[in-house]
Amino acid sequence: MAHASELPYDQRPANRDLKHLEGEYGLPFVGKTLDMFRDPQGLFEHYYEKYGPVSRISITGNKCVLLLHPDHVQRVLMDREKNFSIKMGWQSVMADFFQGGLVMRDYDEHRVHRGIMNSAFKPQAMRSYADRVQRIVERSVERWSVQDSILFYDEMKRLLLEIAFDVFCWVDDSENVVPEISKAFTDMMEGALGIVRLDMPGFLYHRGLEGRRFLKRFFMDLIEKKRRSSDEDVFAHFCKEKTETGEYYDDEDIADHMVFLMLAAHDTTTSASTMAAYHLSNDWDLQSKLADEVAEWPEELGFDHVFHQTNELICVFYETIRMHPPVPLFLRRTIRECRFGDVEVPADTMVCVPGTYIHRLPDWWSHPNTFDPVRFSDEVSEHRKHNFMWIPFGGGAHKCIGMHFARMLFLLTFRELLSKHQIEYAKPDYYPAKLQHFPFTRPLDSLPVRLTARG
Repeated sequence: MAHASELPYDQRPANRDLKHLEGEYGLPFVGKTLDMFRDPQGLFEHYYEKYGPVSRISITGNKCVLLLHPDHVQRVLMDREKNFSIKMGWQSVMADFFQGGLVMRDYDEHRVHRGIMNSAFKPQAMRSYADRVQRIVERSVERWSVQDSILFYDEMKRLLLEIAFDVFCWVDDSENVVPEISKAFTDMMEGALGIVRLDMPGFLYHRGLEGRRFLKRFFMDLIEKKRRSSDEDVFAHFCKEKTETGEYYDDEDIADHMVFLMLAAHDTTTSASTMAAYHLSNDWDLQSKLADEVAEWPEELGFDHVFHQTNELICVFYETIRMHPPVPLFLRRTIRECRFGDVEVPADTMVCVPGTYIHRLPDWWSHPNTFDPVRFSDEVSEHRKHNFMWIPFGGGAHKCIGMHFARMLFLLTFRELLSKHQIEYAKPDYYPAKLQHFPFTRPLDSLPVRLTARG
């Protein structure tokens, strides 16, 4: 029998011996996971102040090296050494939910599969999406405006799922399947956080897996129909794409990619949009400034607005995902032994980069717990002190493939909202509200707001 060290890296057990590092593990089994769910900023601040930029922690069922410095973040996410496996980082946490997706593929395999998806997010494709997105946004905002109040998170999730289907997967919803799909995505992400990982009825983990199985069946059942169709959506493109040997890609791979793509296309941006509305509702003056700004924009957003131009509204987006990043943690596992400063990290060791705290490191950010979009303006550019102090979309080969799509969704949605309406809390004395931090940040009550017509 081969010794563990002789096995391929993705077949070796994780190293859990980190006693040579400073830090603390917390409770048996759960470690510091519950503390992280309750107050991630407080938890990571404690580690940073007591142990510095490198320490040991136990979260998500793993004993990890916690990295709290932009230099370490850059090394891990860029991974020029090819030593920080994303596949093994997420294996114990997300494998059952994202198996086959880009976050479960390393190096050459990841490059090939990312290539399948790249065409969906090129500028030409993005321009074709804008008109369809705009129509859906206008229709949704008009519907919201005639209601006494709305739950902003729920309505944004509905809107962005509708957009994701329109852009990525055209389907006939005569059977009203979209609400069931939305519930499956919610169950899947909540189930991924289940502490007790049993695939048995009554457990959150089981409900999440049931959601994942439903979604995979949904896409698998459509593949042959999509291959025969003249549809031009992203799903149809995946189904018709062929390998270098002239064969279709495996149906399961296609379905896995679609589950991950549809999740990323709506759930993360739902969180960002909700938290932007949460902060904007607390600052009517800023809303008025933004309304004046978007009134000067052309009817059709040009290439520069979506991809390059810095403006006050995009600064709001950037500040929102600084304070509430769509991916709060980046997990990797070492393939070989390495060092961070004078700290030795053995092979097969989990490393954790908490973007949620990197974005609030007091040595790098001024007033890090204050919502201040101006910090992203061209005049200030606080985030440019280090290329890896602001990492809402990750970095390196695994940088978010849909980041420009998310930016476009945000600009189109809030241009429509703010040009015609003021967003107000529907409850008195609402701010600050209690927030849920995982899997995505949102107010616990889904942010009840009302839209008041601008004069």
